[in-house]
Amino acid sequence: MTMADTLDKMFVRLLRVTPQPVASVVEDDADAERADHDDEAPAARAFGLALVISGLRCTLQYVVLPVILPLIGVMSDLSLPLVILLDGLALVMLVRSLRYYWRTLHPRRFDMLPLSGLILFIILGSLGYDLWQLLN
Repeated sequence: MTMADTLDKMFVRLLRVTPQPVASVVEDDADAERADHDDEAPAARAFGLALVISGLRCTLQYVVLPVILPLIGVMSDLSLPLVILLDGLALVMLVRSLRYYWRTLHPRRFDMLPLSGLILFIILGSLGYDLWQLLN
């Protein structure tokens, strides 16, 4: 058993997905390229959306809420719950995209793993800090 197989089994259990069977053999190179492109489109959209939401969350949390709103005289008690909501949404979208990668046995699933892990660490850290601030 290779390291990739071990990681596959671990992430299938962790993400609670059932991998789809590998597609049948493609007849020519043009069909293979088209099949690869069709397979990557939903995964790229899901991962890209998770990154956009995470970027929006960071912009709101670190620029708009603490700097811009106080400058124009608007201070809201809803800023922290809004950031927590965006943290949760980014977390859900990230896990959703990882589930898609492993459910379809996407050939680039291991390429996205380090970036996803880093983003997951940042989101969880931010969410934990925000929840700590809300409860204190």
